[in-house]
Amino acid sequence: MIKEEGDFFKPMYLGIDFLIHSNLSPYVIEINVGLPGGAQEYELAHQVYHGKTSNIFSKIEEISQRVYGQPFRDYLHRLPFIEILKPFKIWLDGEGPFPRKFHPGLRLEDKWVQYQLVSPIAPMPETIIFNRQYFSEAEAFLRRMGKIVLKRRLGRGGRNFRTLSDLDSLIQLNIENRFYLLQEYIESKVENYVCSIRAVAFGGEFLCMYANLSHRQYSNHGIITFLSKGEHFGLENPKFQTTLFDQKSWEAEIWFGEEYPPYLHHNLFEDEVAQTTLLLPERVYEEIKRLSVIIERAYDGLDFWSLPKACFEI
Repeated sequence: MIKEEGDFFKPMYLGIDFLIHSNLSPYVIEINVGLPGGAQEYELAHQVYHGKTSNIFSKIEEISQRVYGQPFRDYLHRLPFIEILKPFKIWLDGEGPFPRKFHPGLRLEDKWVQYQLVSPIAPMPETIIFNRQYFSEAEAFLRRMGKIVLKRRLGRGGRNFRTLSDLDSLIQLNIENRFYLLQEYIESKVENYVCSIRAVAFGGEFLCMYANLSHRQYSNHGIITFLSKGEHFGLENPKFQTTLFDQKSWEAEIWFGEEYPPYLHHNLFEDEVAQTTLLLPERVYEEIKRLSVIIERAYDGLDFWSLPKACFEI
């Protein structure tokens, strides 16, 4: 494969997902590239909590013009892997064929590649590849951790996500390929909710963050919650009500325009926002901001062609 001119234009707009350990340390669990959600959710959370709009979209445009000399929409469509990334994500969802074309930037969708890139520069749950040919490694990992998570190397939406805390559950897993990971379990909870935080960074700067709350084992597309600095980690009002939204997201408009896959309607239009805020101690809040910038700058300087190969290339 030959490098193209666009491969040297590599700014990154990232959605970075964090869990909060019981000791209040933030752990990175996933890096989302392309045009991940985050800005729209922050805007809705800001509207519900403060009763007014934020300036997040203007801030994104200002950074794009100042750092990259072009409107944000132009930045996005100049990403060298953007045309392949759309059908690739649809394939990840099981809703379309594997793309005929390939770009090494797609390797960033493999969570094992992410782990190799990010774990040296930011705290992540310890992770190994789950391979039945080397089951003793998985068994030793479970015994050492006590409780672990099974997740797919590719995909989103929590598909096949499981927690495992005993050897029988591990033995009974019906998995034949190497497209899965085992990961240290991080209990990230507030009140009775599983909690994760999505931070957005672009152009070497932190943009915003918000929380997802859920009663499931994972918090993907949960209840959107505003974040504020506080004296402790907890919900300002644990008995909150929610506001429902049904409107096309900012990201969907830029990414898809008028034509979007119908199966994504819930993800692109429907949001539930808590009428409260999640309080984070200032040191945790600032650490998430710091880590987000470190990761964005590391991704901004990547040579896609030097990335480890992804599982779908093997």
